[in-house]
Amino acid sequence: MLRRTATWLTALGIAAASATPAFAVSGGHEVRNPSEAPWMVTISSGDGTPTERFSCGGVLISPTRIATAGHCLDHTDPGSLEIRVGGGPLSTHPGRLVHMRGFAVHPHYRTVPSPSAPHDYEKSGAADDVAVIVLTKPVRGVRPVPVARHAPAVGSRVRVYGHGLTKPPTEKDPNPVGDVLRRADLKVIGDRTCNSRLAGVVDGTSVLCAQAPRATICSGDSGGPLLGRGRRGPELAGIVSFGSEVLSKECVQGHPSAFADAAKLRGWLTQPLPTLVPMPAGKLTITGRQQAGSQLTCHLPRWAGKAADSIKYLWSRSVTGDDGYTFFDPIDGATRATLTLTKDLARSAFSCQVDATTAGGTIELVAMTSNPA
Repeated sequence: MLRRTATWLTALGIAAASATPAFAVSGGHEVRNPSEAPWMVTISSGDGTPTERFSCGGVLISPTRIATAGHCLDHTDPGSLEIRVGGGPLSTHPGRLVHMRGFAVHPHYRTVPSPSAPHDYEKSGAADDVAVIVLTKPVRGVRPVPVARHAPAVGSRVRVYGHGLTKPPTEKDPNPVGDVLRRADLKVIGDRTCNSRLAGVVDGTSVLCAQAPRATICSGDSGGPLLGRGRRGPELAGIVSFGSEVLSKECVQGHPSAFADAAKLRGWLTQPLPTLVPMPAGKLTITGRQQAGSQLTCHLPRWAGKAADSIKYLWSRSVTGDDGYTFFDPIDGATRATLTLTKDLARSAFSCQVDATTAGGTIELVAMTSNPA
């Protein structure tokens, strides 16, 4: 489920190398009654129908806090996100819209390269793959799911929830997203067993694995909850992280599913005051004349809370390939707020990408120009 589409390409509506989040539950059962999962969270961005906009799941762990996967929020634009709480169908009962004060990604979140293909991002696992969203107001009338203090034992039954794909995409059905929330029962398996079945990318210090013969997580399930049985009822045992895509097999029932281990990461998930990412109070903008010898300037927005500790700029230009598709290609050395246009650049469209960072993580903002007339 480690697929995060580069924001600066997504904003243009241009196909990009995939790197957004996960898959939906394949197999299992539909959750027809939303009251079964009132704490379920959906995270959406972009344009289109509710199922087209859906990107990740999450779970309410306190009246003002949501837990999700780190890879769901890492390098995203907070202003592009829509967050809803509720377990109903995406198209008819998408849940209650809530607003965030900000979010934080675990400081040790990282990908775990495949030993056999270390440069293939698609085959990477993840470690410490969690994030929290802090809300501006408490969610009333919903009982949050407490974070487990102890991981469920090997062989324990656990239950995963998700809105992602229900089967691998095909030409006839390229986006088989689960409009109705689905759940599946799995059994916890040991780290060594899981690591051997998932190509050696399982970090035993932060990952919990579970498996079932006729169910698995799929693309879009990332960030969703894995629930175990505690003394006082259901508790959060894990957060959907990755699965059989590390074997180049999407949505294959019977393969292990990997989750961020909530009990091992409980201290960070429940800390009183996490440092949040910088939250823009406006839009990134570009000014200047698009002609040779002129300069374009990328202007930062004001910050709603803590200002960014560091800023990185990256300018790119539009290029049309032999196949007729347009993409944006980074300009060598163009890593400042201003870009001087040479004659060969002046006829292009441009994007300015800004990575703004605090101890809470990095956000990615993008502004674009049009092709000059």
